[in-house]
Amino acid sequence: MNTTLKEIGKYVLNVRQSCYVAVGRATGLIDFPVPPKSSMRKTGSRSIRHFYTSGLGTYLPIATMALHLGVKLREKINVLDFGCGVGRQLLHFTRNFSAPTYFACDVDHSSVAFVARNYPSVVARTNKFDPPLPFDDESMDMVYSVSTFSHINPQDQKGWLRAVNRVTRPGGICLLTTEGWQAFGMRLRKKLPPEFGEELEANGIIYKEYEYYQAMKKHKPLSPVLTPLIGIDKSYGSTVMTPAFIREHWSQEGFEVVSIVEGIAAGWQDLVVLRKGS
Repeated sequence: MNTTLKEIGKYVLNVRQSCYVAVGRATGLIDFPVPPKSSMRKTGSRSIRHFYTSGLGTYLPIATMALHLGVKLREKINVLDFGCGVGRQLLHFTRNFSAPTYFACDVDHSSVAFVARNYPSVVARTNKFDPPLPFDDESMDMVYSVSTFSHINPQDQKGWLRAVNRVTRPGGICLLTTEGWQAFGMRLRKKLPPEFGEELEANGIIYKEYEYYQAMKKHKPLSPVLTPLIGIDKSYGSTVMTPAFIREHWSQEGFEVVSIVEGIAAGWQDLVVLRKGS
């Protein structure tokens, strides 16, 4: 099936889901913003239930760790969702901790538009695939990011760590999920050649560009909602890093690596906890 036909199929599924959501709202079964099905699938969710629960499964360890470290989520602080998508985690943060001012950004302008429409109190911005972030220096008390550094290619990683560091206030906390040994064993080992495991062991990092990337980036989509590559203009794929690699390299970008909790986010992603130096 060619790319255009796939997009038409996604459009049909979007319409069908919108009808289902309308009924769910009328009957009181759905009381939260539901993005188009094709936008949900960009986050790996194939159903409304999975979209909600997977957001909960990544929000909970981030919020719990933040509270443990003394982040004042019940006060008027600034919190940034870097790589917000259609608000999987924002849904839970804004519901459970309403005092902070939330900021959000993503390369996909259709996702940012959804967040802006459905979370009017959130300051949502579109960023480019290269830094900088569209926020002021040292303006954020906390930054979190889910499934963003697990896709950034190694050449761009340090630039984005510096960008996150720039917008974080001294002493601020950053909580970023990555793919490590747990993700490699559960999700990637069967998809990658055996030598990738050896490379991960030896170098602490592996990267594999998605097979569809080169062909899809040449295609003009019918709508940005229907394609996963809006705003992505450089190599995009799966990045896996070991805790040892992160401790050695990320601490060179102005952060203290406070801890790395393996497999805690959604049961397979690692949570990297960083503190910006004073």
